[in-house]
Amino acid sequence: MAIGITVITTANRARRFLQTGEAATEHTIDSLRRSSQMFTGKPLIIGSATQTEVFARASIVCVEFEAAKDLSPYVASPLNLELTVMTPEQLAAPVIGVFEGEHFKVRIDFFFSGGHVLHTLAEGVRKAALAERLMNLTSFLDRPVMNYRLAHGGVGLMNPATITRFLIAPGAGDLPRDAWLAESA
Repeated sequence: MAIGITVITTANRARRFLQTGEAATEHTIDSLRRSSQMFTGKPLIIGSATQTEVFARASIVCVEFEAAKDLSPYVASPLNLELTVMTPEQLAAPVIGVFEGEHFKVRIDFFFSGGHVLHTLAEGVRKAALAERLMNLTSFLDRPVMNYRLAHGGVGLMNPATITRFLIAPGAGDLPRDAWLAESA
């Protein structure tokens, strides 16, 4: 099995690596099992016989893993939310969101330090209690890591500490009392 790894930094630079060999890929899968700690602690080091790169964890926006094998069972649970990177065709289509009963489907665009943007389709179970829905809305930035699926297979991990803002379309119907009500100008 091979794993393609992409590290995106707050400098809006993407570095790509290819991992082959069972020992190397097993080590990466083991790291995915501890994905909630991906952006804390020691630097991320990716090395080979020809070079070694060291990334400060605080400067990592996203780490993406592409593989023929489904890697989603190895990452931390996304609670009641599944994020999938949008394809160019989905990005070109008008935004269609759904808030029906217990189900929702919306577009969420994440904007990161350095300019990287991650366009996702979010689907999940809408919590019955208003307090839980508001907590879901505001807790994105408090999580240690958020996972998402790549459009053509694989998983990604985003560092919420590097998110400058996120945009939900259509807008959330339930807003906190202290939210400012205004339209984009």
